[in-house]
Amino acid sequence: MPDAALTPFFAPTGVAVVGASARPESVGHALLRNLLFGGAGSTERSAGFPGPVYAVNPKGGAILDHPVLTSLAAIDGPLDLVLIAVPGRHVPGLIDQCADRDVRCVIVISAGFAEVGAEGKALQDAMLARGAARGVRIIGPNCLGVMRPERGLNASFGAAAPRRGGIGLLSQSGALITGIISYAEQERFGLSTAVSLGAKADIDDEEILDWLADDPETTVITLYAESFTRPRAVYEALRRAAARKPVVAIKGGASAAGAKAASSHTGALTGSNAAYRAAFAQAGVQYAGDIGELMGWSRALASQPPAPGPRLAIVTNAGGPGVLSADAASRHGLTLATLTPLTIAALNEVLPDVWSHNNPVDVIGDATPERYRDALNILGRAPEVDGVVVIMTVQAMTAPLETARAIADAHAESSWNKPLLASFLGLVGTEVGTFLDARGIPETNLPEEAISAMGALVRRGEHLRRTEPAATTHDRLPAPDLDVVRRCVARGRAGGQTNLDLGLATELLGAAGLRYNRSRTATDEDAAVAVATDIGFPVVVKVISPDVLHKSDVGGVVLDVIDADGVRAACASIRERVGRHVPGANISGFTIEEQVKGTEIIVGVSRDHDFGPLLMVGMGGVFVEVYKDVSFGLVPLTRADAHRMIGEIRAQPLLDGARGRPVLDRDELVEVLMRISALVDAFGDIAELDVNPLVLTESGLVAIDARVILS
Repeated sequence: MPDAALTPFFAPTGVAVVGASARPESVGHALLRNLLFGGAGSTERSAGFPGPVYAVNPKGGAILDHPVLTSLAAIDGPLDLVLIAVPGRHVPGLIDQCADRDVRCVIVISAGFAEVGAEGKALQDAMLARGAARGVRIIGPNCLGVMRPERGLNASFGAAAPRRGGIGLLSQSGALITGIISYAEQERFGLSTAVSLGAKADIDDEEILDWLADDPETTVITLYAESFTRPRAVYEALRRAAARKPVVAIKGGASAAGAKAASSHTGALTGSNAAYRAAFAQAGVQYAGDIGELMGWSRALASQPPAPGPRLAIVTNAGGPGVLSADAASRHGLTLATLTPLTIAALNEVLPDVWSHNNPVDVIGDATPERYRDALNILGRAPEVDGVVVIMTVQAMTAPLETARAIADAHAESSWNKPLLASFLGLVGTEVGTFLDARGIPETNLPEEAISAMGALVRRGEHLRRTEPAATTHDRLPAPDLDVVRRCVARGRAGGQTNLDLGLATELLGAAGLRYNRSRTATDEDAAVAVATDIGFPVVVKVISPDVLHKSDVGGVVLDVIDADGVRAACASIRERVGRHVPGANISGFTIEEQVKGTEIIVGVSRDHDFGPLLMVGMGGVFVEVYKDVSFGLVPLTRADAHRMIGEIRAQPLLDGARGRPVLDRDELVEVLMRISALVDAFGDIAELDVNPLVLTESGLVAIDARVILS
């Protein structure tokens, strides 16, 4: 069950409004009205909060024919939730008055705190100090309030309360809540809870997420945030919640900051949104790109089961929308189900001879309600189908409402264990959509919206099929040799290095278990020739310089060196080009490496301000920052996290051996990711690192170059 300490916010026995006002345009008036009558459009007390409601204002009298008490102390009755809507200077004292009345849950609607400057910050600090000392928990300040339809509770100044449903909405923006409530009323779906956290001075996202995860009324959690006070704690709460029920999130301000200035490729590719995307994906949260996706996915996840797989059947009475829906399916990671001969034979029995005989299942423009019902009855039982989207366009002979009834009948009678979504193209605002929505079949105006929502149901099914627990699995790996790591770091710092030279970086990452190609260092050309001869040609010659970060960019790498003369020429060329690009650079020698060719991958780590170590994997080489085909995850990783990251790389054919390339052993790359995750998790001095390239060869993964940057 949910945390009992927070329960009065959602299921109080009695509620008081401090700052109740007779002025209809005031917040204090709206709060009292909503508690008494449920919203602006009602005058019935039965539509409001069923328990006692107390209006508090030093002036006394009556508001909305309801008696007004002059103080909290004057209340003689059950009370465990107080709403405060008075100027900020009065709030700290009111927190003490709430504690004196044994009230432990307070919603501060008032603004004028830390958001207005130093004076407001001092008021907020005083409010929090009083609350902490007296055991009073606070939502807000500067918030819309809380709504709980199942309890008849509208403890907000929104214009209307939502109908009862399964979506638990948590938002940093109160205005977004009111907009979603209006949209939900139009589309006939409901909310279990709506919480506006405002400034989040005390109660924060993670506590409400945990409460909603435990709440039996909530079937899906929907989150809007612009920032998190404790991002890592929110991530852990999201992970706990998503293990139990679907979570959909959208983050405002994702593009406000560009990529951070950093020395490594990984740091340069880590934009402000990368860590949030990684955190949401790793927690099992569906990350929406806009409000339409946020609510479309939430509606589907609240009312339909997770899809057992990605195989989609489309039923349509028009070819064009069916084709466009098939295109949309591929964009959302869905495949069109291949109908079996048994299914096609069954459809032949109920559809005209001219039906498409394929998927999308085109039931022809004159399709009757019965034709839709019969087709859905067959596809609902077809084992090769994991989900169905049904589309109708209006023709002269169609009967939209009767078709909607037939769809609902098929869904009710066919023992469906797969999701069903609908789109009646062009019938926005009609009773057709509300009819289906009311029966748990989300209906959208555009077919692509239904396909997008089906994608969310498929991703939820995939998340639930993960067998690995959320905890880190670093204990399955040999621990990194931290003594070697410490020695490498100490030697680097003693030499004034924050960007470790290649020899130290190689030794450090080798201590974590990475496999390198054969290489040695040389201080001059003669030594370089001797090393290359010993390793065997062809070799690669690279500069060693603490003043060079990206060797290729300044001519510090020469490939395909096939003999001793070539080694001498390479060393001379490197000296000339590096000296030209980085005047005064200290060239202490050269690294001579066995030349290894194959598909180039990058693995790297940077440290995010909010979430800490952030691990990256993707297609590597000198153009990594051009192609940006990479995926991120938070440290520590599980193996499931690592597999997800690899699966998000767009160039999958290159990893699967396109045009004769080596085929990636994904478990081997997972092992590399896990080892680096364990290294940076255990050793905080590593600020950034790159292994680039990590070459995929016929004999497995071989690290060629590395960069380690210390904090």
